[in-house]
Amino acid sequence: MSDNAVAGFGGARRGWLRALAVRSPVWIAVALLFLLASSISPAFMSLEEVRNIFQVTAFLGVTAIGQTIALMVGGIDLSIGGMVTLTNILATSVMDGHNSAILPAVGACLLAGVLVGLINGVLIAYLRVTPMIATLSTNSILFGVALVYTGGAPHGSAAPLFAPVGQGHIGGVPASGLSWIIVALIMSYVLTRTVFGRWVYAVGANPVAAGLMGVPVQPVLLGAYTLSSLMAVLGGLLITAYIGNPSLGIGDQFLLTSVAAAVVGGTALTGGIGSIISTIGGALFIMEANSFTNIAHMSTGTQYIVQGVIIALSVLVYRFVLRTN
Repeated sequence: MSDNAVAGFGGARRGWLRALAVRSPVWIAVALLFLLASSISPAFMSLEEVRNIFQVTAFLGVTAIGQTIALMVGGIDLSIGGMVTLTNILATSVMDGHNSAILPAVGACLLAGVLVGLINGVLIAYLRVTPMIATLSTNSILFGVALVYTGGAPHGSAAPLFAPVGQGHIGGVPASGLSWIIVALIMSYVLTRTVFGRWVYAVGANPVAAGLMGVPVQPVLLGAYTLSSLMAVLGGLLITAYIGNPSLGIGDQFLLTSVAAAVVGGTALTGGIGSIISTIGGALFIMEANSFTNIAHMSTGTQYIVQGVIIALSVLVYRFVLRTN
């Protein structure tokens, strides 16, 4: 290979890395955190650990997709935790260990997700309730419904044929992780290649200007919150397949981490800026941080401190990269 060719290849590689750092710096952060964790604990680099991270990240990753959509229209969805919990409770109680009840259970959960999403959308788009208040209220209602439905003692279990969705592997790759990536690619296509996706960005950037340009602002908000709720349902179904049993409050862990994953991935809290692909990186980064603190045998308090510092620093670095470019 000639010197010119080598120089050209090196320049192209540097250009690609520079473009990646500008467009999706979270992936640089994911790689650096992986290298740091591996240098401190070689076990972090094992194939089994990588598979485990990919498997459990799927649950957060799917819910973070929905949160990204809600943030992109200038809102936020704090009902995700309640929706995940209700999905888990509803799915396990309807299935009750019977394979024949898988489709009815999934259908009931999806229907509940659409209903909750529409309620959030109506409150925010048509009744002008602040997104944080509207979805936080819905979250409380959903948890209350789960408590009333179970009487405080959830029952049932996932069907045997449903468990492989969360626990199984396809060609050595976790099935839950593959499901997450498929959903992410579909939603990325919707947001980047369809009219609805362009409307989402427009409404998030400036709803008034979008309305003047003919964008149906209220239906777009309705659609965005419905999609967010459906993503929470899918995340709830994946984690239900993984644990196999009902658990009140199982969705609480996704309430703020879904926001963190989206923001670390570069989604703006003010709306109009975001990427599903970058949110994938954000979810991986969050779970890498969690896994790293566990492998390092840190105390629970120290884990929270380290994870919080890592997330805060990543957001600050992201903003610095954007400003310098």
